[in-house]
Amino acid sequence: MKMAETGTILHNQIQYYEELASTNLKALELAKQGAAGGTVVVAARQTAGRGRMRRKWESPEGKGLWFSVILRPTIAAEYCAQITLLAAVAAAQALQRLTNKNFSIKWPNDIMLDGKKICGILAEMALAADGSIEYAVVGIGININMSSEDFGALLTATSLYLATGIEYEHEQVLKAFLDEFSLLYSHWHSCGFASIRQAWLANSCTLGQKVIVKDNDTEIYSGTAEDMDDYGSLLVRNAAGKIESFDFGEISIRSC
Repeated sequence: MKMAETGTILHNQIQYYEELASTNLKALELAKQGAAGGTVVVAARQTAGRGRMRRKWESPEGKGLWFSVILRPTIAAEYCAQITLLAAVAAAQALQRLTNKNFSIKWPNDIMLDGKKICGILAEMALAADGSIEYAVVGIGININMSSEDFGALLTATSLYLATGIEYEHEQVLKAFLDEFSLLYSHWHSCGFASIRQAWLANSCTLGQKVIVKDNDTEIYSGTAEDMDDYGSLLVRNAAGKIESFDFGEISIRSC
């Protein structure tokens, strides 16, 4: 798997904005204009933050870290899911080092703590004419200093503050993630995906669990999550023993 970028990245440029509709949309715009791989777009507030499945991501000012990273790896599009999984490992490991808490990954891109979501990841890309990835954008949302009142009736989310009682500086959390991601991304270039896959599996709260696979809120499959392949697809065995792989949709799970 040949890649264009090598060495440590993510130190090229960090662009801060008081307000954006979406850091991913801004990063995609900058990437299309030729922005270098490693460019980071940070917004104090998003007015139209997005999660997977076109869901809205709440991004109140001062409460969380909302940012996107531009990447320019030269890989076939079939490997694009590895970028999301790499980012998930980086987020889980960075937050663990920062807080000494045990974070887990719910396939494919949610970072969980005590059964509640604390971080989401949305990767988007543009393809080159030869089918490789021209550029990719990885959007990260981390709930940092949100209180119970900020979540209201949403009982499935938490924040670093609620988990630790500590108010973290946004720059501190951003640096922790970028340092971790940069190391993993460089390793990915030089050594491939194998060890990152193992780290994802070690941090997963999905494997071994009974899951329901959904596409646009419609149940399409159910069974036990058994493994994740090299492409990032989740392997699920149903009651009849048949294994299906899924590289799309989302899962519901009893505990994570």
